Amino acid sequence: MGEIYGFDDAIRRYRRIITGLRHGSLALSFLDHLTSLGLSKASLAKYASHLITILRVMDFDPATATRRDVERVVAWLNSQPYKGWTKRDKKLVLKRLIKYAKYGSCDRDMPYPTEVSWIKVRGNYGDTRVTPDALLTPEDFEALVKAAGNRRDNAMIYVLFEGGP
Repeated sequence: MGEIYGFDDAIRRYRRIITGLRHGSLALSFLDHLTSLGLSKASLAKYASHLITILRVMDFDPATATRRDVERVVAWLNSQPYKGWTKRDKKLVLKRLIKYAKYGSCDRDMPYPTEVSWIKVRGNYGDTRVTPDALLTPEDFEALVKAAGNRRDNAMIYVLFEGGP
């Protein structure tokens, strides 16, 4: 029986996609290295999904990357409509990939190369609290109930709405 979250399937799917991308073999070795460092399946799946985006944008060899090359990728990430935490995660994956490509390892004891050491991945990435204007209005709730396809879905919508704040 498979795991409840399907990380094994996700990792296999991501690895298959990465195989066909530029620098895919490096990225697959990087994922294997992360596995050897003891990252969880959830973390590996997250890294793999972010690697796909980075590899599609990266038009240079990570092993010979310059700061200017890395700045182009970071600028592109910053220009995308990702949430702050997603941008942070993608930048972290980029930093660790370049570190792995240049040094053959990305464990904590090894310093980042100067080409990526300037990338900041710590900080405040916005308020994640739910505000009243983001909550469903009674009209929104009624529209959801009407759009539900069957009684089971109706019941689930009622439970979620009534169980909320």
